[in-house]
Amino acid sequence: MTEPNSTAAAAVPLITLGVALFGPNLGPYAVIAMGAVGGSFWALANSATATRLASAFLMARCLITALALTAFIAGLIGPWLGFEVTEMYVVVAFTIAALGDKWLDILETVKTKLQSLI
Repeated sequence: MTEPNSTAAAAVPLITLGVALFGPNLGPYAVIAMGAVGGSFWALANSATATRLASAFLMARCLITALALTAFIAGLIGPWLGFEVTEMYVVVAFTIAALGDKWLDILETVKTKLQSLI
């Protein structure tokens, strides 16, 4: 019978190699995902979902939206506020995910404000 720690000890070099190869590329996405999960809990608390499946779909929508839009929005807002773009990832991802299904209300408000300016 093999020792229980022998497989774990053999996996350590592979894990180290994986982190060295993929860490710089996947690191920002992990930060964005963590911020988005926190924001999606906020959106979930403010929504009236009937089932667990509907709640899971809401969280998935929040997470996917945050992953897709955070880098772009942080690239616009970060330099404008005087922060580095990577420092804005968590804040922007949390905000995007916390909005949840309120995107249409925000777009409608922006549209109304633009129409009043024109």
